[in-house]
Amino acid sequence: MLIIYAHPNRDGHCGFFLSTLEKKLQGRDIEYELVDLYEDNFGPVLKPSEHYTSGRREIAPEVLKIQEKIKDSEKLVFIYPTWWQNTPSILKGFIDRVFTPHFAYKYEGKIPRGLLKGKKALILTSTGAPRILTKLTSADRSVKVLRKDTLKFCGIKSRAFVVDKALKLTEAREKKIEKKVELGLRYLTGS
Repeated sequence: MLIIYAHPNRDGHCGFFLSTLEKKLQGRDIEYELVDLYEDNFGPVLKPSEHYTSGRREIAPEVLKIQEKIKDSEKLVFIYPTWWQNTPSILKGFIDRVFTPHFAYKYEGKIPRGLLKGKKALILTSTGAPRILTKLTSADRSVKVLRKDTLKFCGIKSRAFVVDKALKLTEAREKKIEKKVELGLRYLTGS
């Protein structure tokens, strides 16, 4: 299992998602690897030499390593905060640089075909807004962009769990996160 963590620290809701997930994985003796985009100082800016729509195909060595990790993992977990109804920019840049043509998808004529079929992903995110507001005002954009517009396009099945009103990490929020992580693990592992 590969965990992609996109938050600048390990405090708060996202950090609790991560620590809860790690405890549950260790308790089930499930191997995992963590890619912490901030801690690893992942460069999210797509370089001109990587700009595939203008005919460039260079893939940086650090990106190739992550692509190998994704190839070797049947299950992916994305943990991030929802900011401005979207993913953090570092995660968007990660998607731009890592989910490249001929790795994540390819076009057969005019039809796109996902190349990462058989994989499952779990999305765990937090938002300060009430859930009803994110659904009504932005149609759950943060989750939709990653889940449907990116992962599904690449052939990856996914489920998302959102903790709303995430302004202060309370005992009630911790219990909510624990339940969502447990449900997410059941989805990923079938148990």
